[in-house]
Amino acid sequence: MFCSIAGLTPAGAGNGSQAEKHERIYFSALNKEEKPAPALADHDFTLRLNSKSVPLEEFRPGVPYTDKSIPLIAWILIDFNRNIDANLISRQGRAAGEIFNLLHPDSVLGVKIVSDRSETLAPLGHDPAAVREAFRRFSEKRNELRVGSDEAELVGSGGLLRAAELAINDMNRFAEAQPSLNSRELHRAIMIISDGSINPSYKERPLYEKAARSNVFLYPVYVPRQRYGPWLQYYFDLAKRSGGVASVLGALSPGSKILPLPRANSGANALTFNFIHMIRDLNGKYSFDVSLPAGGEIKVDLKCRRKGISLRVPRTNLP
Repeated sequence: MFCSIAGLTPAGAGNGSQAEKHERIYFSALNKEEKPAPALADHDFTLRLNSKSVPLEEFRPGVPYTDKSIPLIAWILIDFNRNIDANLISRQGRAAGEIFNLLHPDSVLGVKIVSDRSETLAPLGHDPAAVREAFRRFSEKRNELRVGSDEAELVGSGGLLRAAELAINDMNRFAEAQPSLNSRELHRAIMIISDGSINPSYKERPLYEKAARSNVFLYPVYVPRQRYGPWLQYYFDLAKRSGGVASVLGALSPGSKILPLPRANSGANALTFNFIHMIRDLNGKYSFDVSLPAGGEIKVDLKCRRKGISLRVPRTNLP
């Protein structure tokens, strides 16, 4: 089921006795524009645990995108693909650096470039200058990665999907090592900037399962190319299956429909809109508590009574 961001429990965290743990389940309730549907209450949903109807315990609605109460850990993965204009990427550096102004002061962001290898351009940190420089150096590092780099991590044919799996590991290790983060609720996200060139034969199930367990949501951003087809839906589905939202570079609204494709904006700082889509989705997630008996397994089935509302619940099996 798709976890949320309005309040994320650190991976593996729980409370209660050894006999029973409590885990928060995060989910998105989206309108037809794939924006969070506000002001829904617990009675707007029906919940079945192992086929038994139960109330939503400790139900919590989302908050506005301007809320800064929860730190964010996020990676930005930029596709090595030569179809992507290096100047377009460099023009987004200021927007990427200024994202910190919309976040909790303990938030951290990192940038990677991905081909059949993944190389860090800016490590996870609260460093706007480093993030801006990462975007500026994209073209330079792309040339270096093409001929091989000792600092790069091999991802093989999995490309962006495998790189996302490894990025989740990075986030988990980082959070555990930071006293200010390892015992608190966090938002975790991966933004992917690409023209949609991911390997459809790569088995993505491990990625979705790992993301759900770690409360990580994927936010694919599509950089338009001259021609596109039904394969683009596979890229956008990364968001649906992980609990995030997809968007076109610089588009005013998010969206996962390729017909019609939302209008893109390739100008300076166009990525600002995509960051807002991501933050709005993270903050807008609903959540509730589930009690998990020791050694027990739970199947979660959540539905919304309101028409026109779709749910994204990445984690439907516990533990």
